[in-house]
Parts: sequence; structure tokens; C-alpha cells
Amino acid sequence: MDLVRKVRQTVKILINASKNMKVSREVDVFNELAFNFSMESTDYSTQRQMGTFTIQYLISPKQDSTNTAPSITYDQIISAFDAGKAQAFKNAGLILVSYSYEQSDILVDPTTGSVSLTFGINIQVTERTRT
Repeated sequence: MDLVRKVRQTVKILINASKNMKVSREVDVFNELAFNFSMESTDYSTQRQMGTFTIQYLISPKQDSTNTAPSITYDQIISAFDAGKAQAFKNAGLILVSYSYEQSDILVDPTTGSVSLTFGINIQVTERTRT
């Protein structure tokens, strides 16, 4: 399951998870909701693992703020992912076969009026056999 570990670490780097994925009263809520994957064996001149991953996130404004929307936008996250994906996966020893983004839902709390966003990143990767 080394492929799963590498993908999880790489995606967290790409979306700046160490900065963005915190839950407290001082910052927006940015949380991983799901990390689903399926694995298969493939043969591109050598036997290797290939994985298909769907990773879902939730972003909500911080609880004690008067903001009705998160301070970071879907476009900012996807732009950061786009800008760094080729190098990040290469550095992790992975080949990015395909990717797609889903802006799933915009949820509005009827009491506070605050807006939360859920979205997903779908990727298919395989192990790099040469460096």
C-alpha cells in the first residue's frame, strides 16, 4: 500500500494541507471527508500498481467569524493543485495518468447563512519504475 501513502502525502502537499486543513475557532474548517481508492495491477513493460483515487473535502468559514463564506475559494485550491501537480507526483515517484475535479455542493446553513463548499479531486496514478 505504498502507492496509497504516496498519493495521500502528495495531494496534501498540493492543496497546502498543513496550512489549510485545520479545525479551530481561528481558521476556516478545511477537512478531508473521504479518501476512496481502488487498486489494480497493470503492465507497462514492467508489472506495477495503478490506483484510482477520489478524495473529497469540505471548506466552511470559521465558527466565530462574521464571514458567511470561507476565506479560501475552490478556484484557489484547484489552481494550486494544477500548478504543482506534475512536479509533485514526479517527486513522489508516481505517474499521474488522469485527473478531474468536481465542485460538488454548496451548502447554506439556514440559521446562520454561512456557506460551505464540498468538492472532490479524482486521480489515477501508477508507480514510476525509472527515475
